[in-house]
Amino acid sequence: MSVIEIQNLNITYKEKTLLNNINLSIKSGKITALIGKSGSGKTLTATALNGFLASNLSLNFDLFLDHKKISSLSKGFFANIMQNPASAFDPLHTMGHTAKESLSALNLKFDKNEVLEAFKDVGLEKRVYDLYPFEMSGGMLQRAMIAIALLQKSPFLIADEPTTDLDLIVQGKILDILKEICTNKNVGILLITHDFGVVAKIADDVFVIDDGKIIEKGGIREIFNFPNHEITKALINAHLSLYGINKDEK
Repeated sequence: MSVIEIQNLNITYKEKTLLNNINLSIKSGKITALIGKSGSGKTLTATALNGFLASNLSLNFDLFLDHKKISSLSKGFFANIMQNPASAFDPLHTMGHTAKESLSALNLKFDKNEVLEAFKDVGLEKRVYDLYPFEMSGGMLQRAMIAIALLQKSPFLIADEPTTDLDLIVQGKILDILKEICTNKNVGILLITHDFGVVAKIADDVFVIDDGKIIEKGGIREIFNFPNHEITKALINAHLSLYGINKDEK
């Protein structure tokens, strides 16, 4: 089992600290959830790992791969699934063209049959190869994004709010696909979310972030059943309240 460890991740803007000593570990074949409310720093963390940080921000962190320190991550080390698939695709390009461009950007070989197989793996028909984004539903676009991410054959994947704006049935199917990818392809997934329902369904390990700091971490059962921090409890109760449940009630 491979593991990528991010230690002492700090991001500052002028004199303001945006992320403060973030420590994360992501294991192959496991789903690690980074959960927090809006503005907590979870997406900023993902942006830093992807190397997409704005040039006016200062970044420092240490990296360890299989417990050995490394200086940097290679291009494409993390594949990505973004939260709004409708805006992620160029409306003038078919899914096949998009897949080809994505692989070309990483200097990876393009094989149409591999693309079709990746589409099949996420439940998409062959015809999707020739479809434009406006001809597809949000769920289909999210599946296509997952398929294209898989073509990179990256050992780790970052899924940033992958079920945003999808209905509950489609959400469930997307989460099932992510779990299957993790299990069958031994990919390590960093799941960025604000929703403990999503975390409870597929995560193995949980890191709770608030105000740019990790405030609690543990296995999913430990965190869900025995939360310590008030923010963690609030996030759990926000999910349970949808079903008329208050975890704090005796």
